[in-house]
Amino acid sequence: MYIRNLRKPSPNKNVFKFASAKVSETIMCESTLEFDACFHHEYNETIETFGSQPKGFYYCFEGKRLPYTPDALLHYIDGTTKFHEYKPYSKTFDPIFRAKFVAKKEAAQALGTELILVTDKQIRVNPILNNLKLLHRYSGIYGVTDIQRELLQLIRHSGKIQLDDVADEYELSVGETRSFLYSLINKGLLEADLTQDDLSCNPFVWCNA
Repeated sequence: MYIRNLRKPSPNKNVFKFASAKVSETIMCESTLEFDACFHHEYNETIETFGSQPKGFYYCFEGKRLPYTPDALLHYIDGTTKFHEYKPYSKTFDPIFRAKFVAKKEAAQALGTELILVTDKQIRVNPILNNLKLLHRYSGIYGVTDIQRELLQLIRHSGKIQLDDVADEYELSVGETRSFLYSLINKGLLEADLTQDDLSCNPFVWCNA
């Protein structure tokens, strides 16, 4: 097995940086699709840690021993691990790609890790992806402030409440309220329906997990 180093600058590659609070580091991504996948991993409660460009391995194809580096390695809270390869859906129909991917899956399985193909049709699902990006914008707000504790109590007693109602109750601007509530969602203290187009128009729910 071998390791690729994305931190070394390359004139031929664009590197995208994803700041992850979950793994407490910046994850280097080789493509925008890989970068967008990070938003899903960051807020997937079944994933404990994740990273890009893990140790590569070799696979056999048409009598040749070829190198391969998965796009990501995911560690789940149940103890399992999975490799991910990200690919535009349109490119997955190529017969050579399909044949090579089967060989890669077999080599990964021999190492004890499943290799999964994930396409843009699975990653770039909106409004979910856009909402995850919106939440991530507020992930740099650390700790829980006094006003956030009061907002949590309000939402806990209300059961469900909309952003505008929270703002009116505490005489806050919509922007301030959004910042407080989205930060609490990041911390797993509130829940909201990410499948809705506008989080602000949907109720926030206290998370008692």
